[in-house]
Amino acid sequence: MEDKKSKVHYSNEIIEQITSAQLDEVIAKGEFTIIDVRPPQGIESQGEIPTAINIPLDEVKKQIDQRKQKPESILNGEGPFLFACTGGVMSYMAAIHAQENGIKRVYNLEGGHSAWKKLKKSQEENQLI
Repeated sequence: MEDKKSKVHYSNEIIEQITSAQLDEVIAKGEFTIIDVRPPQGIESQGEIPTAINIPLDEVKKQIDQRKQKPESILNGEGPFLFACTGGVMSYMAAIHAQENGIKRVYNLEGGHSAWKKLKKSQEENQLI
């Protein structure tokens, strides 16, 4: 019987989380490079995160792996980098990959775009009352 644990990637890295409640402030201050790792179709159907740069997950991993050969890569910047996706899982994987490959100041959007949109909708509904 095959050992299933050998197929799972474990990381000792701790990725700090930015909550959906903090995202508007992060966007307003403009101090983070926000990287949305969803495919373009996901952004089209779910909506975008203002100021975010769309680099799908596979491309992010490729750019991280090749960043020493490509000095123009946005991932060669100082950061901080905030990775985002639909639910926070793909972006967390991107953040781990970035951190394990020497990129400092890496963060993940906890709950992803869907948590942020849910919060925004709740805030709008409360303002209508």
